[in-house]
Amino acid sequence: MQRQLIPAAMALVLSCAMTVAHAQKNQPADSREAVNRMAKELKLSEEQRNQVENIFNAERKKVEAVFNEERNKLQQIQEQTRISLQAVLTPEQMEKLEMKMHQENNKNNAQKK
Repeated sequence: MQRQLIPAAMALVLSCAMTVAHAQKNQPADSREAVNRMAKELKLSEEQRNQVENIFNAERKKVEAVFNEERNKLQQIQEQTRISLQAVLTPEQMEKLEMKMHQENNKNNAQKK
């Protein structure tokens, strides 16, 4: 039973880390690049360009709100999982699991850079 929980816990931590990383991308720069491409390719007027920029800014705010809400939900799930694991694992096993998850998280963060 314990061997089945470790991969599940690690997968949960990794999926949360990936979601958070995606949410933290430099979205304003991405939006500016998209507006610049659209302006050039579609020959947007200055008024259209401003409107498109406003649309993208509004979208970014909505997306950030969704990611923040989901991040909070994921953190709650992680905490519930951690509490459940603590009820099953010995303190030594729990410490070893947390160290392993921390190492995996550091490894994944290093690969993203």
